Amino acid sequence: MIEQLTVTGFAVARDVALAPGPGLNVVTGETGAGKSIIVDALDFLFGGRHGRGVVAAGAESARVCATVQAGEQCLTVERTVRLSGRTAGRIDGESAPAEKLRELGARVIDIHGQSEQLTLLRPSIQLAVLDAFGGLQAQRDALASQVRELRALRREIEAVSLDSRERERLLDQLRFEVEEIANAGLAPGEDDALRREQRRLASVERLLAASATALEALDAPPIAEAVAALEEIAEGDPDAVDLAGQGVTLEQTAADLARALRAYRETLEDDPERRDILDARLDLIARLRRKYGENIDAILQFEASARERLDAIETAGSSLEELRARADALAVSAAEAAAALSLARREAATRLIAEVSAELARLEMPGASLAAGFACEDAPDGLAVTLPDYEVVAPDAAPSGGGEPGNRAFTESGVDQMELLASFNAGSPPRPLRSVASGGETSRFLLALTTVLGAAAEPRLVVLDEVDEGVGGRAGSVVGEALRRLAERHQVLCVTHLPQVAAYGARHFVVTKASEGARTWSDIEEVEGEARLIEVALMLGGDTPANRAAAADLLQAASG
Repeated sequence: MIEQLTVTGFAVARDVALAPGPGLNVVTGETGAGKSIIVDALDFLFGGRHGRGVVAAGAESARVCATVQAGEQCLTVERTVRLSGRTAGRIDGESAPAEKLRELGARVIDIHGQSEQLTLLRPSIQLAVLDAFGGLQAQRDALASQVRELRALRREIEAVSLDSRERERLLDQLRFEVEEIANAGLAPGEDDALRREQRRLASVERLLAASATALEALDAPPIAEAVAALEEIAEGDPDAVDLAGQGVTLEQTAADLARALRAYRETLEDDPERRDILDARLDLIARLRRKYGENIDAILQFEASARERLDAIETAGSSLEELRARADALAVSAAEAAAALSLARREAATRLIAEVSAELARLEMPGASLAAGFACEDAPDGLAVTLPDYEVVAPDAAPSGGGEPGNRAFTESGVDQMELLASFNAGSPPRPLRSVASGGETSRFLLALTTVLGAAAEPRLVVLDEVDEGVGGRAGSVVGEALRRLAERHQVLCVTHLPQVAAYGARHFVVTKASEGARTWSDIEEVEGEARLIEVALMLGGDTPANRAAAADLLQAASG
């Protein structure tokens, strides 16, 4: 949940503050006023890829900051981008890279933009969404653990069962690499220190000459003469006694500096032998960098990796037969777990389809339906699972429970490839959700799906950018009702152009555009009472008595 959001110098948002509350928060404004700037700012804050192009004209940087409730924690999250393109993120004052911000965003916020940008349309996440809806995460995690163990066993078997000649060749290569790096005795940062010493030796004649010049200046009579003259001034003018003191300090400082310079000059000595040693050492490091890594840290990491691999091959204690027996048993167990998870997913898909159908009916789309297409592929080293190559679970097609036995390709998530399918009209075949045409029907369909999935998810902020795109006035109220149902569990921030939807907001924010000379910016403020009534009337076509009356009816109906 977002408690407070401030946006500074971000696109057309010069200085915007927003305090959304629980429930449904609606954002409205004229076309081109910059309503979606809040959506873009939240996407940027939680690790979205926005470059320096978002920095407002005349600003040095763009900054987004929010107070975020994440479970029991209340966090301050901040991210900036400068004109140079450099970004910086912080969580509670601690530096946070974009990846860490994205991880936090995955816990607290879902951003649904225009349909082509909606994460839910990507098949890569739809399987995880179905698992969350069906409460299958524990089964999925258990299978993932088995798959990781099976892969580790198979890697060990591969290492142990290498052809003897190939194994010896690999051992020789690894021993040579480990020895070569170990014998070099590298230390992190050593090459930088060597280069500094090399530059110093190359400049020894110039350093000696400069030292001599400095000493000659420090030992010159004018300093003593200046000190004596300052003492004479102090004797004649008691108010100038500080000058004499500074003269004494100058004399002492010059003497100290001269002593230090003489000591430094004693360290300067042309040493051709040392230069040769440095050159040879840097050449060795350069050769190792060409072979093993771009710097000393990378070379040492390569050595550690090679040593681990060498130890694994040299000390493989289990017999090949024992390893294969363990892997075979684990493959059987993993196959059973994968088959059980696949069946559970099909049952979860059946429930999801039924619940989405009920939600679609509420949204006045009784002819629309959701389906799920499950596929699996063969692989020689796959898990032995009996499933259809492809199966559609739909309102009129329950899971078959059959299929052909075979070795199926698998990942930590199982053997399934799943994609959500949609049909907008009765009798029309379902098509992949990502390929359906954009428009009002798609917006309502996605809202139905989001509402059903949201009922099973942990409370979070759900951001909807014009999810009512293409929706007419008749359907606007049912969209508003669906959003309010979603907001019973989640904090919802919805950018909308429909007065019928805006009327359902627990809080209503209006974005306006202002100009000053050549600069244009957007402001946002919460409206209540008569100001809200006027805004809804304006959304209906203008601030007229008739529209005010219609706006009052909408607000009254939405509050009932």
